[in-house]
Amino acid sequence: MIEMPIDAIDEAALQRLVDDQISEGRSLEFKRDLPGGGDEASREFLADVTSFANAQGGDIVYGIDEANGVAAAVTGVEADDPDAAILRLEGKLQTGVDPRLIGVRTSRVPLANGRSALVLRIPGSLSAPHRVTFRNGARFYGRNSRGKYELDVHDLRHAFTGAAQLPQQFRQLHAEAIAASQGVDMPFALDAFPTTVVSIAPLGLFREERQIAVTRDNAVVPVRGGGYALDTIEGVLQHGPVDKDGRVEAYAMTFRTGRVDAAFVIGGVRDVYGVERRLVWPGHFEQGLLAMASATQMQLRPHGIDGPWVILVSVCGAKGSGMIVGDGYPTPLAFRNDVLLGQHVVERLDAPTLMPIAEAFWLLFGSHRPNGRALGAER
Repeated sequence: MIEMPIDAIDEAALQRLVDDQISEGRSLEFKRDLPGGGDEASREFLADVTSFANAQGGDIVYGIDEANGVAAAVTGVEADDPDAAILRLEGKLQTGVDPRLIGVRTSRVPLANGRSALVLRIPGSLSAPHRVTFRNGARFYGRNSRGKYELDVHDLRHAFTGAAQLPQQFRQLHAEAIAASQGVDMPFALDAFPTTVVSIAPLGLFREERQIAVTRDNAVVPVRGGGYALDTIEGVLQHGPVDKDGRVEAYAMTFRTGRVDAAFVIGGVRDVYGVERRLVWPGHFEQGLLAMASATQMQLRPHGIDGPWVILVSVCGAKGSGMIVGDGYPTPLAFRNDVLLGQHVVERLDAPTLMPIAEAFWLLFGSHRPNGRALGAER
């Protein structure tokens, strides 16, 4: 895979593949020409794409000539209407693959010779294995360092078993993030108030052998700022000040494997008409959720991680807390303590895709989120 956002790939980036003599491999393939319109060419195209999706994901670059698998020249492809060519390929993917692929992105790269190159970025899929069903076919393909290959019975059994385990593996990582927020294998814990724990990972995390260059300069900064950083075996831990009890209000851990865990306080104890009550603020929750999602997407994209994303969000320590809404009106008290608000697979991390999580948060406190309320609004 080309280690940069797909929409940032230009002719200079493609030329560097040639200059640096980059070879095809498990996550990168070069094609001189676009797939033809015949049945055999269509099957070959679908086999190429699904082989990436069934493995760790990767890029197919059309318009690069290769010699013995090494990028040799940026030639571009012949296409009277490149945008129509993209639509044609996307149409093949919609009708010739089962289950349907999500998250495949395309980018047209104009070249100085008047032609264009075309980059297809295919993420590793949570729904793998995908089969090629074009013309009533039923073939599965995988990928290794030598290219694609057809999966045999043993490969298929392993692929289906691995796919079934992926959701549980994501939940296990999130459970470890929750434990970390409570101080397990950490230099501190969060304050002992209601907190939110967010885990965000690319969909192909368990299909990718990825190590990204995480530094203090490009690691995700926690909600309400950080100011402190610690290099760890796993990545970079950014956090706020540590109080005398060894607690913080927020932190974010950016892993070298290309994922992020963040945790932050969303409540506290306040005097309400002369009575101390445990309270949470929906604005704190929603603003923090949106900030961490946006920061994760922004910080990981330069490493070629574009999603789709798996996001898991939990609220911990909620039992006995009420949510303040409107003019200080408290909702019913939460009767659950540690609650997973959902495991969602989304193509983008933005306000519309995060809204179901916010709606689940309000229901935790016995209230429906008002229609039309912007994500992160204070009132």
